[in-house]
Amino acid sequence: MLKATVWGAAAIASSIACAAPPEKTFDLTIARGEVAAHARVLRVEKDDGIRLRVTSDTPGELHLHGYRMEVKVRPGAVSEIAFRAHATGRYPFEWHGGGDPAPRTHHGPPLAVLKVHPK
Repeated sequence: MLKATVWGAAAIASSIACAAPPEKTFDLTIARGEVAAHARVLRVEKDDGIRLRVTSDTPGELHLHGYRMEVKVRPGAVSEIAFRAHATGRYPFEWHGGGDPAPRTHHGPPLAVLKVHPK
């Protein structure tokens, strides 16, 4: 009986591990304060794991509004943010570049957008 219980618990743990949403990795390259057009919208589903790898040609900070996350970025280095998409909606990324002549503000268009869809 004990053997069946342990085996049953292992099967349940295995099925839970398989049910976990996969992590989605995005590479965001910021050049001259801009992101390529094809990389401006990151689409995920609620509860997805997200890993964002950020590079830039200038130092600065990337902010993800709504999730209240930020990451400092240095030229020649990869900075990462990892989190779970816990809320659905559309969330802007704002870039504050150290070398940008006119940094983006809350009033201008976002650098990119995270779109979190319901499952």
